[in-house]
Amino acid sequence: MPESCPPRENPDIPSVNSSNAQDSVKLQRFRRFLSLILTGTPSLGELFEILERPDQTEWRDLKQQLIARTSNVTLVGSLAIAGSISFVTSRSPSPIAAWEYALPYISLFAGGLCSVLSVVSGLGLVMFLNAVQHQTVREIRASMFKLIVVALLLAMPFFWLFMGIVIPIMGMAAAVWLGDNTFAKAGATMGVTGLIGTLLVIFTSLY
Repeated sequence: MPESCPPRENPDIPSVNSSNAQDSVKLQRFRRFLSLILTGTPSLGELFEILERPDQTEWRDLKQQLIARTSNVTLVGSLAIAGSISFVTSRSPSPIAAWEYALPYISLFAGGLCSVLSVVSGLGLVMFLNAVQHQTVREIRASMFKLIVVALLLAMPFFWLFMGIVIPIMGMAAAVWLGDNTFAKAGATMGVTGLIGTLLVIFTSLY
C-alpha cells in the first residue's frame, strides 16, 4: 500500500502574508504622517488615551503644545489675510507681471478666504481643547459622526492655512508667467521649484 505523502505547503502563503503586513505598515505610517501634518499629534486615538489617563500632566503639556501650534497658525493666517486684501484692493504693483488678468486676483481672494477659515477654525479648536473633558471623550468615541467632526476640527486650521499660502503663490506665479519679462519668469520658476522642494523635504522627514 503506497505511503501517503504529507501535504505540500503553498510557497505563496508566506509571501502573501508578508505583503499584507507591509501594506499594513505602510498604511499606518501614512495615517501617522497625515495626523502629524494636519493635527500635530501621532493619532487621534493616542490623543484620547492621553486625555483619559488619571495623571493629567501629559495632557496639560500636550494641550499647551496644540494651543501654541494653533495660535501660530492663526497668526500666520491673519497676516496672510492682510496681504491678500492689500494685493486685491491696490493697483497693479509691477509691470513685470500681467496683473490685468483676473486669475491672480481670484487666487489672492481665494487665499484670503482660506486664511479666514484657518483663523476661525483655529479659534474653534482652541475653545474645544479648553472645554474637552473625560465625559466628552467617551461621547466622542461612542459616535462615529462626532469622531469625524473632531478629526476635521483638528485638521482644518493647518489645512486652510496651507491652502491660503499655496493658492496666492500660484496666482502670483501665474501673473508673472502671463507677462513678458523673461527674468521674472525664471525667478518665479525657481521660487515655485524651491517651494515644492522644501515641502517635499518636510513631508519626507515626517513620513
